[in-house]
Amino acid sequence: MVEESPPPPPTAVLWSFIRLAAPSLGFSTRQYLQDRRSWLRRYSALFGLSLDSTWDVWDIIKSNFHAAKLSKIHLLWCFYFLKVYPTESQAAATFSTSETNWRTKVDAVLTILASMDQICFEDRWVNWDILAPSMYVDGVDIPVPESRPLDTGLFSHKFKHAGYRFQVATAIGISRIVFIGGGTPCGLHNDLDQVQKTVLLDLEEDEQVAADRGYVGDVRMITKLKGSSPDIIKHNKNWNLLGSRHETVNKRMKDFCVLAGLFRGRRERINLIFTAVAQITNVKLRREPLFDITSRLIF
Repeated sequence: MVEESPPPPPTAVLWSFIRLAAPSLGFSTRQYLQDRRSWLRRYSALFGLSLDSTWDVWDIIKSNFHAAKLSKIHLLWCFYFLKVYPTESQAAATFSTSETNWRTKVDAVLTILASMDQICFEDRWVNWDILAPSMYVDGVDIPVPESRPLDTGLFSHKFKHAGYRFQVATAIGISRIVFIGGGTPCGLHNDLDQVQKTVLLDLEEDEQVAADRGYVGDVRMITKLKGSSPDIIKHNKNWNLLGSRHETVNKRMKDFCVLAGLFRGRRERINLIFTAVAQITNVKLRREPLFDITSRLIF
């Protein structure tokens, strides 16, 4: 099923972002007209999303921005922070502002982005009515600095380092994140424990969720099976398709360097930042949908 793309953004709004972004890109507005492809590629590399998706985000949050006395340039500052994850001194120099102003504005924008409310659990039923599975869930671990002395409660088996763990669930019939949760030290809660305390509590009767083998141990979870019978082969083929599609979402979230490398900030901010990135990613999926697997699944 081909998902419909949103309408093109208003030209005047796009040009306002083009003019604001040009100095930090090293490309002028005239170069945008001369070599649009290179200009847009550099824009995405620096801010983490396309120019059109920037408009989509702006259209959602502009009223909050006006109320908080923020402007479009502050939105670009925040995108730059999430995508590049620079030090405050580097970012302040790039945008010719003070470190204090940079930090204050980025924190304010992060709060607004995290509250966009673009993640809806009921979206798992869009273009999909099968209960088992109704969605796919997977854990995402974010590395944080080690504590001294070492804290085993932070240990992540995925990268043998301290980290915080989140759960992300995606719909099957449409390109959307439908749930995020967790945000706790990796060593305190495994994947199954986290979903049992969050997303599984809201399932309908007979509803099941697909996941990898780290979630074995609950009848509400569908995982890969061992064996070579025709039914098991069919089951595992479906599971592989669901898993590879979901990994695309994880990769897109970690395109933002703030989640890809060692998180340097205060740990109490990691939930806010993860939520903001998830909300942005869900908006990006409108124009950059996942590959469709509905016609390839066998039930």
